[in-house]
Amino acid sequence: MGKRWVMEMSPQEARRFKLRRHNSRPKTRLDNLPEDVIQKILSRLPLKEVVQISTLSSGWRHVWRYHPDLIFSVEKLFDGKDKGGQEFVTSVNDVLKDHYCTAVNKFKVNYGLSEEHGDDLDEWLHFAVLSKAKNVVLDLRPPPKCPDDVYNFPLHHFDDRNSSCVLSLRLVLVCLRPAPNFCGFTNLRSLKLHRVYVSKDLHCMLPYCAALEWLSLTDCFMPSFTMSEPLDHLQYACIQNCSLQSMELHAPNLTVFEYSEQDVPIVLGKFHKLTKAKIEVLSDSDNLGYTFSHLVRAMPNAEEISLRIHIQNEARQFMTDSRCDFINLRHLNIEVLVDRDPGCSSGILRLASLLELTPSLEVFNLHVLFNSSLRYNGGGDATKTSGHKLRHLKRVYMSGFADPRGQLELAWYILQHATALERMVIDPDVKTRFGSHRAVEGGQLFQDLLAKYLLLPRFPEVLTVLRAPPPGHQ
Repeated sequence: MGKRWVMEMSPQEARRFKLRRHNSRPKTRLDNLPEDVIQKILSRLPLKEVVQISTLSSGWRHVWRYHPDLIFSVEKLFDGKDKGGQEFVTSVNDVLKDHYCTAVNKFKVNYGLSEEHGDDLDEWLHFAVLSKAKNVVLDLRPPPKCPDDVYNFPLHHFDDRNSSCVLSLRLVLVCLRPAPNFCGFTNLRSLKLHRVYVSKDLHCMLPYCAALEWLSLTDCFMPSFTMSEPLDHLQYACIQNCSLQSMELHAPNLTVFEYSEQDVPIVLGKFHKLTKAKIEVLSDSDNLGYTFSHLVRAMPNAEEISLRIHIQNEARQFMTDSRCDFINLRHLNIEVLVDRDPGCSSGILRLASLLELTPSLEVFNLHVLFNSSLRYNGGGDATKTSGHKLRHLKRVYMSGFADPRGQLELAWYILQHATALERMVIDPDVKTRFGSHRAVEGGQLFQDLLAKYLLLPRFPEVLTVLRAPPPGHQ
């Protein structure tokens, strides 16, 4: 009966009826919500917006002071418009003096400050310690004009009592001076250092980070990295471009390892659980032997390895201990920079010996970069192999062909020995070390060698040869 009555009302009467029903509903004011619920709602908003919202209600006036994420950057404080270093410092100080300093989740400063602002930075980090911040980030980019003005990070604030709440620490453009008596960061899970000046070594600091799971050192300035004591919980390690003179690392439970350094003396414990590695040797000398004797040898259980190495064509042999087979390796990516010797082209063929050490390999990707103009004045003796079958190799992709004869002979070797091969792709596109592309010079030579080694009746079902881009292609 009620529905029929509503249907018979005029449009004006129906609108007035709906308005009366809406106004008669009980109102739920956010002011009436429990304080902890309000804090959870506001904690999902940026600090600046929470400060603005707090002006809408007298009951919310102080709620922003409990905000768990204190992120100070030009974007957060000034909407992306930089007002200068002093204005930035003043704004941070204004926020911190009114914050209640309890249960901070993330404390981050991202601004180009230096030792000139050391007193303020010290106070901010002391606040982070007192507020039991779990995640601390100090990113002081861009760098100061003088390297001597880099801020000295106050490790003394983080003693064994005050630092127990810190779970992750990321430092960018600071100076780190670990003291022999430092024993903090007992619960630290993640440590990331980028462009950090380390006065001595981290061996005074890392042994007391027994819970460390993630370690990243990139573009740092440190003479060495020495960890003779094992980091039992470390699962990920990245060490890149730190100009090390020596390195020692023991991490039995490491699963992912990224390493990019010169061919320096190195001591690695057995990475028994490591499954994935990315390695780049920055030396200009031939470093195939060094890579496998000193680096890959410590990864007997690795399933996927990516390499960027340097090869000289006059190096004809690749010798390794026959007991160092990589029996679990299934995916191998290699980027090779070749120094050419016009009288020899056998250097790249040493990879055939390498393939025989990987009996479980399923995927092999090879890209060759050239380091000088492409010429070919003859050949050299191919590396002798044992003739073992590559019984699990299924997919091969080869590109670059800075050394067409050596690379095509390697492809020929694979086609002969990979009994389970499903597909091989030959891509003659050459990418130089400077990033530009061009077709293989001496195209007729490439075609002649291709016909000689690969274009045989038995291979068309697995072999795909891509067309090279036209000269001048970018």
